[in-house]
Amino acid sequence: MSPPKLIPMENLLAAWDGESVSIHRDRETGTWMFVCVHSTTLGSAAGGTRMKHYPRPTDALADGMRLSEAMSLKFACVDFPHGGGKAVIALPGPEVPQGEARRRLLHEYGAFINSLGGLYSCAPDMNTSAADMDVVAEVSPYVFC
Repeated sequence: MSPPKLIPMENLLAAWDGESVSIHRDRETGTWMFVCVHSTTLGSAAGGTRMKHYPRPTDALADGMRLSEAMSLKFACVDFPHGGGKAVIALPGPEVPQGEARRRLLHEYGAFINSLGGLYSCAPDMNTSAADMDVVAEVSPYVFC
């Protein structure tokens, strides 16, 4: 009997030298959210929040994993007391939500970040802003910018 073939997400995770990936799906919108923690050697992980459409959830995961490693290197270079992490809000379509839909999605994201209990703190990145982080901070203290 041959061993089972790994699916692409398993391949990504098996090849990565990071510590953890947390996954959440917003059922209302179909948005996938990934928090990739590359390292907590220097302290809890931190990094930006990227909001964009990806062709597949695994593409979003791969982006988050790659970028979280870069954050580990950046923080280590400047002796910043945090490990590297990155969050990706993978939108189901190319349209970036605005208004109340955006606010609701950011609250959902904040609740997800909060559920990690301080493992990761988020900041703005692609298609997110300091004002968005203020919205996230309404439901989670794990925000910086």
